[in-house]
Amino acid sequence: MKDRFILQSERRQMTGISDVSWWRMEKSNKAPKRRQISPGRVAWLESEIVAWMETRPFSEIQSPKRSES
Repeated sequence: MKDRFILQSERRQMTGISDVSWWRMEKSNKAPKRRQISPGRVAWLESEIVAWMETRPFSEIQSPKRSES
């Protein structure tokens, strides 16, 4: 797999996590950190985002049962 930089909008779309929540997770070392790619521009390595996503635990929340009307 050839690695590439992904911008904030794509990172948000891939993970479904808001910018503020992601920033907090970065600061507490719970998510991959952004990289400076030019003055005023940051991005993430796609491979780091994908690897992080694969470490997320499965949800224990059960799907709601549909009522039969």
